[in-house]
Amino acid sequence: MSVLKFKLLLGMMWLLPCLAMGQVRYSAPIDSSANKLWSNTDSKLACTLIHDIPRFGYAEFKTYGGRVLKSSMQLVPKLGINDKSEIRFISTKPEWQSGGREVLLGRVPIYTGFNPYVGATLAWKILSALSHGQQILMPYTDEKLAAGQNIIPSLSPLGFDKPFQSYMTCQEHLLRVNFADVQMLPLAFQFQSEELTNKSRQRLQSQLDYIKEDKSITVVTIRAYAYDMKTKNENIVMADKRAETLRKLYVAAGIADGQINVVKFNALTLPRDRDVMTPNYNVTARNALVSLERDNAMVDKDLDAQVPDVGATLK
Repeated sequence: MSVLKFKLLLGMMWLLPCLAMGQVRYSAPIDSSANKLWSNTDSKLACTLIHDIPRFGYAEFKTYGGRVLKSSMQLVPKLGINDKSEIRFISTKPEWQSGGREVLLGRVPIYTGFNPYVGATLAWKILSALSHGQQILMPYTDEKLAAGQNIIPSLSPLGFDKPFQSYMTCQEHLLRVNFADVQMLPLAFQFQSEELTNKSRQRLQSQLDYIKEDKSITVVTIRAYAYDMKTKNENIVMADKRAETLRKLYVAAGIADGQINVVKFNALTLPRDRDVMTPNYNVTARNALVSLERDNAMVDKDLDAQVPDVGATLK
C-alpha cells in the first residue's frame, strides 16, 4: 500500500465516527486560550456580552436601556443559516467533567437568512446556567451546509465570570430613557422667568445624557414661548431669553452649536397686550418644546425595536 493511500485511509477512519455520530461540533478549546473568548462592549444605551465560537461565529447577549430594560441573545454563524430548522438550547456539564444530565432550557425556530434569536427569559436562563459552570449546547440541522447532520455550537463557562460581572455592572448605568422618550421634550419655565422649573431641569438632563450617547442625532430644535408677561413686546423678549437659556445649556453639555436650531416666533404668534397674569396661570403659557432629528443611516434600529420574548416556553 502506498504512503498516499495509507494517509487517505487514516483520514477516512477518523471521519467515520464523526459521520456516525451525525454531528459537527464547534467548541472552545480546553486550555487558557478559552478565557479570551468572552468579551464586552458597553455604553449607556446598551450592554453587550460576546462569546466567540471558534470556526463557527459568535453569540451576543445584549441589554438595552429605557424605562424597561430589554434583553436578548443572538447567535451569529459565519456562514449564516441556510435551511429552516429548530435550534435547541441545552445546559450540561462541560466536556472535562463527567456525569450530570442534559437540561433543555428552550427552543426556537430558525429560518434561512436570519440569525437565531432568543428573548429575555431564555437568554437569562442561558446566562444563569453558564454562571453555575454549565456549558450550553445549541444543536440544529442544516441540510444544505451539513447534509442534515446536527451542527452543535457551544458556549463555554471558561472565562465567563469576569465579563459577566462587567455585563451586570453596565446595566446599572444604562440610561432609563430611549429615543421615543426624548424625541419631543416639553419644558416649563418659572413664572415670568427664564429659569426652568425643577422638574423640567431633570427631564432636560435626561435628554442631554441621551444625546451624548446617540451619535445618530443631527439636529436639536428649540422652540420657546412666553405668554405670561405684561405686554406683547415683553413676551417676545422673554421668549428669546428662554430660547437662549436652553441653547447655552445644550452647548455647555457638549452639543455642537451647529447642531442646535432655535426657531424664532413671529410677533403675530404672541398675544396682545393684556393685564399681568397671576402665578397660577396655566403652565403651558410659559413652556418650550425641544425636538430631535436623526440621521437614519446611523440609527441603531435595535435600540428602538420591540424585543419579543422568543423561546420563553419549552413547547
